[in-house]
Amino acid sequence: MHGMTVRSAALAAALLSLPMTGVAETPHWIWGAEERSAGQRFTFVRPVELAGRPASATLDVACDFATCRLRLNGETLAKLDEYGPWLTLDVTDRLRPGRNLLDAECTAGEGPAALALSLRIELADGTAIEVVTDESWNAKATGEEGQRAGPKEAVILGKAAPELWTSASSARISAFDDYEQWRQASGDAKGPDPATFLTQPGFEVDLVREATPDEGSWVSVAFDPKGRLTIAREDQGLLRMTLTEDSGQVVQVETIDETLKEVRGLLYAHDALYANANNSLGLYRLRDADGDDRFEEVSLLRQFPGGVGHGRNDLALGPDGSIYSIHGDSVDLPTENVIDRTSPLREARRGGRTTEGYLVRTDKDGQRWEILASGLRNPFGVDFNADGEAFTYDADAEHDMGTPWYRPTRIDHLVSGADFGWRGRTGEWPPYFPDGAENALPAVDVGEGSPTALKSGAKGSFPPRYQRAMFALDWAYGRILACHLSPRGAGYACRVEQFLKGKPLNVTDLDFGPDGSLYLVTGGRKTQSALYRVRYVGEAEAEPPTTLQQTAREAFGRKRRELRRRLEAYHRPHADAVAAVWPQLGSPDPALRQAARVALEHQPVDEWRERALAERDPETAATALLALTRSGEASSLGQALSRANELDTSALSTYGKLTLVRAYRSLLTTPAEADEAVVAASHERLTEWLAIASSDGLAPLGAGGDVTQELARLASDRKLSGIVRPLMTQLREAESQRERMHSLFVLRSLLGEGTTDDRRLYFEALRALERTAYAGDGMPAFLRQLRKDAVAGLTEDQKRELGESIEPEPVDAATTLAVDRPLVRRWTLAEAIESVEESPHSGDAARGAEIFREANCAACHRLQGRGGVIGPDLSSAAGRFSRRDLLASIVEPSQVIAERYRGVRVVTTDGRVVSGRLATEGDYRRSILRIVEDPMRPADVTEISKNEVDLFEESPVSTMPTGLLDTFSAEEIADLLSAITASRGD
Repeated sequence: MHGMTVRSAALAAALLSLPMTGVAETPHWIWGAEERSAGQRFTFVRPVELAGRPASATLDVACDFATCRLRLNGETLAKLDEYGPWLTLDVTDRLRPGRNLLDAECTAGEGPAALALSLRIELADGTAIEVVTDESWNAKATGEEGQRAGPKEAVILGKAAPELWTSASSARISAFDDYEQWRQASGDAKGPDPATFLTQPGFEVDLVREATPDEGSWVSVAFDPKGRLTIAREDQGLLRMTLTEDSGQVVQVETIDETLKEVRGLLYAHDALYANANNSLGLYRLRDADGDDRFEEVSLLRQFPGGVGHGRNDLALGPDGSIYSIHGDSVDLPTENVIDRTSPLREARRGGRTTEGYLVRTDKDGQRWEILASGLRNPFGVDFNADGEAFTYDADAEHDMGTPWYRPTRIDHLVSGADFGWRGRTGEWPPYFPDGAENALPAVDVGEGSPTALKSGAKGSFPPRYQRAMFALDWAYGRILACHLSPRGAGYACRVEQFLKGKPLNVTDLDFGPDGSLYLVTGGRKTQSALYRVRYVGEAEAEPPTTLQQTAREAFGRKRRELRRRLEAYHRPHADAVAAVWPQLGSPDPALRQAARVALEHQPVDEWRERALAERDPETAATALLALTRSGEASSLGQALSRANELDTSALSTYGKLTLVRAYRSLLTTPAEADEAVVAASHERLTEWLAIASSDGLAPLGAGGDVTQELARLASDRKLSGIVRPLMTQLREAESQRERMHSLFVLRSLLGEGTTDDRRLYFEALRALERTAYAGDGMPAFLRQLRKDAVAGLTEDQKRELGESIEPEPVDAATTLAVDRPLVRRWTLAEAIESVEESPHSGDAARGAEIFREANCAACHRLQGRGGVIGPDLSSAAGRFSRRDLLASIVEPSQVIAERYRGVRVVTTDGRVVSGRLATEGDYRRSILRIVEDPMRPADVTEISKNEVDLFEESPVSTMPTGLLDTFSAEEIADLLSAITASRGD
């Protein structure tokens, strides 16, 4: 069961006490030798025996400071860079009954190399199997020495921290989560009962105080030096609340300001109260001039013009004593009386008008101002962890949800010079991809949400694992997330768990009190506000002993952060900068690489142009060439293009490849003095690269961070010849909605160069996406534009050849996918197996493919790239299962239902029971569930308000109808099976 509406606090605690990913045991970190050094190569192997068919299989893998190629049964699952993301992969379609072989071929980089992996499998009969990295894994050194020594047990470096392993999926939003839950707080006389909240085990939530009608809605909170709470009203003014000795109640409420409008940021520092007053358009300082405990002096330190939607947000005190203020993209970037530490090659630094959020800092008197980081959307909160590093929780572009250019909410590590790529162009067509190699990477992509405040757990008295976490608020979905940080070189890895959730719980701000408890306020949009306290009441937890890997990782991280800060010191013109930063331009650590490139771009290009063109190391050269192309000097770009053509792409990391593709994009789209032959050679090289990139198995680095997709977009934009074939292959092999839509996007203007079959497949895939897309409000317009662009590129003859398939599919309640075929026989499984095995007719694959289409199997399933996406891809299923297994899935579809294809059973508050498949049209912000009860009538949708859902669970009944073979003869069944198995090469 995925989830259920909470009916009691006991049930809430019981649900949250379960590991969210279902993993009962965390893996060990392993390596092939106790002494680790760069260049070591080991292959780690583990057989996996399955007694039956897998219903679900999820693999989590983390590779620390090593490149690893991960394989299952000889097929590459992913190739991870030294600083690539920790991955969660669905491998259900890759496993087969009997013996499977899992292996990872890894090469150590700088730092403490290690591998950790867990594989959770559920078989059709409900048996759970778990495989984790431990002493059962063999490690074999690569090379002659390894051949002589043979395999040995892997070296154990200690268990991975549970919070960094089992929390990844607990922050996911499902269709049952209500984006509109905050509306339930409108007009309420009091805040919701905390007994209805979901909390992690050991924590208790108390309602401290509800806002009275005359106190307005609350948007921010901070403790003053005397342990009193300051709360900002959404309209205007500040309240001060004095707590009882046990901090359980408020005994006094005072108004301490009546003028400042919508203060989103409050900070007590330097004997003053700093206030980011959004609707007063500035940062203010309040001081008690005469010692009477009142703020007589209210002074404006700086005005920040602009809008007030994504406005002047939170404040934090930095370890350097500076005041840090974070702003959303409605606030104008300051250009006067400010030092900008971001790259001078950014659009905004070169006179362009951009819309982007940013982090600015100032001294206690507001005299010196610096922009530290930019390219954010609406980062509401900011705070520093125990290492003195700043973080924020940035908003998504919900309009673009479901598209390949959608950027989810994310935790960002705010380092000097960082540009996170946002430019406020959501909803435009052609779409804007906000992530690229010139932009800083997020610490983690979270998913859907509506971020407000963020606070470091180092200021509280929670168990040690939470003191290392950053607590982030999601206002729309009513929850607190805990981002568990782990040092990773000069940056951090983060795993996110849901720490607390309520309905409604429109959380706006939080702070840790003198007692170490977490205090949070609700409010916003004139909703009812309340003050809550979150306490840890469980058994005391001692800091667990540090493992070998943890100790080594933290020591390495401290050194790398110190190096990054030395590089950041050159984020200004400096005579020694080029020599100092050059060695890190090719660093495998993205944080060091970014810091070095930004420093280089701060220096006059004359000081490093020739060095960039002469650099021989591929990684360093790629970064230097990207910096050179960003300089825009036409006299250098022709030489830079020639040099880019010489780089060995096979020697580049994923990050290096992305950097080079981005450099090519700039070089080929900027007027340059490049020889036509050099441009032609570049086009030929990119075409060849695209043809082989999809076989690389490279793991993406985040939204927009996929090498194949970056190449595909560039090749499509340049309309290179010969690219339709590899792009069509990508469309056929696409497994996710993001991949399918990306393929449709890059192919939309190239269809005239393909075959008739290519064009038919394109419009089939587009129709399937129109029926099933999980989407934001922008999706219908995006899909219409895809179709419009695709049709515009066709000749009149091609249009006539395709006929009605180029038109949108009519959708109404009467639309049905069922095919009227006469009854042949009501097949039992035993009879179907016997008829196929004993029939002299071995099957005709070509006729079977026709039957697959005639019987409308293609409405839900794909075969060799064609068909729907509601059910499993039968091309991949054929490679794992026998004909008996395939027949069993068709005749008895409810016996084994793969997890990702399970339907839901919903019970409403008035007792109705609705079962079926969740329709994914519309995004999760909608307050209505849409359920398709009959898969043969996809347009016949039952709508249920999320407020009416009493409980929900996975349905034990497959959405695939029974009796599908009853209209087939024995020969037709054999033909159909032949068509399916032919897709695997049988």
